Amino acid sequence: MQSYRPTYHASVPSGWSNDPNGMIFYKGKAHLFFQHYPHKAEWGTMHWGHFTTTDFVKWETLPLALVPDQEYEVVCGCCSGSTVEKDGDLWLIYTAAQPERQRQCLAVSKDGGIHFEKNKDNPILTSAMLDLEVTETDCRDPRIFRKDGYYYFIAGARVLTKEELKEARAQAEASGAKCEKGGKPSGEGAESFEGVVHASGTVLGVIPPSMDPVSDKQEEEQKAGFGNMILARSKDLLHWEYVGHLLDEETEGQIHLDHAFYCLDGAYECPDYIVLNGQEVVLTSPQNLPQIGTSYQNVHSGVYLLGEMNFENGRFRIDEIGELDNGFDFYAAQTLRMPDDRVIMISWKEMWDRNFPTREEGWAGTYSLPRELSFEDGCFIQRPVREICNYRQNKVTADTLEVTDSSLSVEGICGSTIELKVTVEPGSASRAGVKLFCGSEHETLVYYDKEAGQIMFDRSRSGIPFSGQEKDVDHRVCVIGDKESIDLHFFLDISTIEVFIDGGRHVMTGNVYPDLDADTGVQFFAEGGSAVFRNIVKYDILV
Repeated sequence: MQSYRPTYHASVPSGWSNDPNGMIFYKGKAHLFFQHYPHKAEWGTMHWGHFTTTDFVKWETLPLALVPDQEYEVVCGCCSGSTVEKDGDLWLIYTAAQPERQRQCLAVSKDGGIHFEKNKDNPILTSAMLDLEVTETDCRDPRIFRKDGYYYFIAGARVLTKEELKEARAQAEASGAKCEKGGKPSGEGAESFEGVVHASGTVLGVIPPSMDPVSDKQEEEQKAGFGNMILARSKDLLHWEYVGHLLDEETEGQIHLDHAFYCLDGAYECPDYIVLNGQEVVLTSPQNLPQIGTSYQNVHSGVYLLGEMNFENGRFRIDEIGELDNGFDFYAAQTLRMPDDRVIMISWKEMWDRNFPTREEGWAGTYSLPRELSFEDGCFIQRPVREICNYRQNKVTADTLEVTDSSLSVEGICGSTIELKVTVEPGSASRAGVKLFCGSEHETLVYYDKEAGQIMFDRSRSGIPFSGQEKDVDHRVCVIGDKESIDLHFFLDISTIEVFIDGGRHVMTGNVYPDLDADTGVQFFAEGGSAVFRNIVKYDILV
């Protein structure tokens, strides 16, 4: 039986998977953990799956790293987080989630990352231990990194507005609760507090005393605030202090952003902090960010922020913001740094609130081709991981192909697991590009629209139809401006298309589900005039 499972992209063996977690190079291998529900091909109580690789192409499946077997993990399970090596051991920090609150937990492996033991004091961190401005319902996906003798993490959260925070502080003071720094509160109202470790020593937040679901009114109150990211730090991974929230319209010297970034109805999920050639970068996936122009066409997005972190107050001054991937299927990107100093990024190569045709095969969840990140000449660059070159076979080339108001194929350039490079010179054509996974009934188009100055990704005739919450699930746009030539670098893998544009300045990713037997053609096309295709190179990628 043929399958839509890709051959050189990581995919869950069975059941469901989503966010990549805990990427780290540890004991000679790259480790990729991931959100996983092993019992059915749909989202369920979260476990942590575990892959390892030595080349980012072939992946080995290891035993489950985390299973939701504790009371504090009831309902949502062991949700996203990250890993860090400490004293030779591998530590996981993850979010134990219930609908009414999210708390952070630790687990450690002393056998090289095979088996993990949960900390006896879990949960080790609650929103109440940070600051009143951090809500209980949304505080998740902690990403640890080291700096200046501290462990830091950034996490996605909802943060109260200034007005809401003022009211919350007044209520806390009126409750009469008092607390010594790092201790348990006492006094009237103290039974509602779980503990405080904020550096100020002030009383900071309320947690319901039981695990029972809260009332509708309480839940509505807890969902106050807007999506943001927070920064915290620790000396030992166990005791944390709050630094502050990252996004603030009043941060001095930053660029102007649409107000939608500051009033997000959700969280900035799965944040990551990296430094590329001296440039500080935050990656994150904002939920429910509305479309702005031609950007952020998915209901949920992936963005990069270039700027500078203030490690005293947690603010991140934003100098530039951009979309990580202008395609359909890219979310929750995470990175690891290799011994050769490369920074490698992987994302969930799917999208929420869509149909998943592979459920019919008993699995759902794939991951992007790993990408090498860099900052060059003021640009954020993504390139396919170099190890993929080791799997090239059956090279076919064509120097020049001129096409006028038609579609042409080249002998030997076809297939469903291929790499394809081409330089497009649109000339007089209004549209010029490539048709992929072509057959008698299906095709997927990636082309340059000259008048609009855009790369268009059209999967409206790709095969099994898509459904989702977006206004348009079949077309995506990447603005590149007026160009006399465009370099396109494709990777096709059974049900995957990834295209790196102009050396990785832009990337577009999308899943497609063509006829596996018939739809293997590749054609070069032009409309409204003539275009020239140069430097055409095709490889089969055979794993």
